Amino acid sequence: MDWELPFEEETASETTTVLRRDARLEQSARRRLEGLRVVLEDLCDPGNRAAILRSVEAFGLLHVHEVCHDVATGRRPAQTSTARGRSIVNGAEKWLNLHQHEGVEAAGFGVWAAVPPQQAGGRRLMPLDELCFGGKTALLFGSEARGVSTKAVESCDGCFTVPLFGLSESLNVSVCVAVSVHLAALKRRKALDLPKDMGDMEELQVEELLRSYADRSLDHRFTANLRSQRSVRSQRSVIPGPCFNDEK
Repeated sequence: MDWELPFEEETASETTTVLRRDARLEQSARRRLEGLRVVLEDLCDPGNRAAILRSVEAFGLLHVHEVCHDVATGRRPAQTSTARGRSIVNGAEKWLNLHQHEGVEAAGFGVWAAVPPQQAGGRRLMPLDELCFGGKTALLFGSEARGVSTKAVESCDGCFTVPLFGLSESLNVSVCVAVSVHLAALKRRKALDLPKDMGDMEELQVEELLRSYADRSLDHRFTANLRSQRSVRSQRSVIPGPCFNDEK
């Protein structure tokens, strides 16, 4: 019958689309870096947060840890959903594992705080390109106005800076994260001698992530649910726990 051919063509097209989607999700999952993470402390601007999440996802990282010290209210201004933020992040958070904490407590990770040279205060700063990323490493970035808090710096293994050669003395935090993550990801892949299309996760971790990605890709409400959960969390105390605990 005349109506059968278009129906079959549509079904074939849908099958091809699903196969392509599944192949892309698997490729992305296998490329993820679990042993390189970003920690954000008390960000204020939702636009900066959105840009950071997009960069982190694009460069193949998986985990982002967000620290808020305002335990009394649990408010995280940067996590407030805005139209501008949603436009910038462009759904990137759907493919990241986000964690919220009260403080910076590493568990098996070397933690390095991003500090501009003019705010070093006598601390020794390591240039970003001289850091070694062969071991599990987390890069900590502070708020737009104050930078990384003194308390957080004291809990880190050291401080690093992004070398600047122009007249500008600092970078916007979202730009600093993007530059740092790009170089750190390249150095980690080289240090571990990873194949071009592989990340640093074990096969069981990859399979677990793939199952999670499959669920997220089919649930169009996933990102909306994330925003809803953030809204609820902003009205209560943050969840305590070590910064690098993978529990959500």
